[in-house]
Amino acid sequence: MNRTHIETFSYQLSPQYYFNRLLKIWLHNNWRWLLSFILLLVGLSIQNPLFIYVGLIILCLVFPMIISYLWFAYALHPDCRMSILSKTVEINKNGLSCTFDDGRTESIVWERITRIRYTSTDIIFHLSN
Repeated sequence: MNRTHIETFSYQLSPQYYFNRLLKIWLHNNWRWLLSFILLLVGLSIQNPLFIYVGLIILCLVFPMIISYLWFAYALHPDCRMSILSKTVEINKNGLSCTFDDGRTESIVWERITRIRYTSTDIIFHLSN
């Protein structure tokens, strides 16, 4: 059977689920930096116990602000907004065609897609921007 396109049912992702997926991808790509930073703080805390307070300040004040910044930076990006709106997606030879519930249609050509990641529950398309 030769299929020229695939079309999904109408679906919508919750913003929390979408951000959770983005955060998992980001942590998977950057876990080495986080681990080295934690090991640096532990090493400095052995030399001077006051660095424990620096670690607690980062954990309780800085890290939540970074998470909220990432939330709003990603949530306000047009591609991310497009990801959480209710839509039907058609995959065809030209790329992806998203038809939203309000009738608008946006297309993503294959050249904009840099990577496709499959999980047990999702297919994630990484765009060039």
